[in-house]
Amino acid sequence: MKTIASVILVLFLVGFTAPIANASSPSASGTYRFVLDDDFKKSVEFSATSDERGTTTGQMTFRDEAILEQQDLDGAGGESEDPKQEFFMTASLDSMKIENNRAVLGGTVTDSSHRSYVGKWVQLVVEDNGDGQEVSDKLSWCFCQPEEGGWVPSDAEVKEDEGAWYKWWATDAEVKDDAGIQSKNIIPGNKKSCETFPLAAYEFAEIKSGEGQIQVQP
Repeated sequence: MKTIASVILVLFLVGFTAPIANASSPSASGTYRFVLDDDFKKSVEFSATSDERGTTTGQMTFRDEAILEQQDLDGAGGESEDPKQEFFMTASLDSMKIENNRAVLGGTVTDSSHRSYVGKWVQLVVEDNGDGQEVSDKLSWCFCQPEEGGWVPSDAEVKEDEGAWYKWWATDAEVKDDAGIQSKNIIPGNKKSCETFPLAAYEFAEIKSGEGQIQVQP
């Protein structure tokens, strides 16, 4: 009877812990402080996860001691009340692509010390190199202006020309299961984020010194 009870207990524990082992979702997070060639301290904090449907949620905060001049957005001229200040911005992340130890995250700036950045798209690319003792973690970032809608290219001499709406894939016929490259969407206002490239194509910032940790979980 004691042996049967032990077997039941083991089966119960296995059944209880199995869902937890399979509960991990793709994620990327980190806190990193670094200095570039301009010798100003910068920092980035971010965290993002994707659920089973591929929906990404997260947030990113970037700070830079470098002084940036505030832009005159309303065209009134003159200097703003705080024309020069350290830069910071917070973004809501809604996209993430992971390949091995690299991740590219995208989102929209929701708050910033410089109003001209609010509403812009931001893209963060990171590389997780473990504890960073032998090879440091890497990162790169950029801002993109949201695309406005407008005129759709068409042939004036062809009635109901749909050329701009066509989609195609370029593949290598000699390579089996080649994923290929999709044609670019040229319809104005259809983009939702900065353009995403294969992760191997990104170049990372030249960091003079840095500390912190970046984690990428496929």
